[in-house]
Amino acid sequence: MGASRVTDGLSLSTVVRVNSDTAVQRVGGRYMAATPDDRLHTFEAPDGSVSEVGERIIELVDGERTVGAIVDVLIEEFEVSREVAENDTRQFIELLLGKQVLTVG
Repeated sequence: MGASRVTDGLSLSTVVRVNSDTAVQRVGGRYMAATPDDRLHTFEAPDGSVSEVGERIIELVDGERTVGAIVDVLIEEFEVSREVAENDTRQFIELLLGKQVLTVG
């Protein structure tokens, strides 16, 4: 994938990884993240259920895949258009960047 822009700060060629000061692990069938600010985060859908897509994004963030590569996998695995996958993935990753769960690079 090229360097198509997703937002002003996050492009499809951006590589993200789990923040080195954040612990992410599966607990009771769902991922949880403990961030440097001593907060605990879960990845839930608006109704409180486990977000399969959110958790899949966490699984795919490996410090090597680009945002675009993550989007490609989501399109293959879920019934979603590229536009929706790019937008939702961008928003989720930006949220996790803000919460110190993920970092760029």
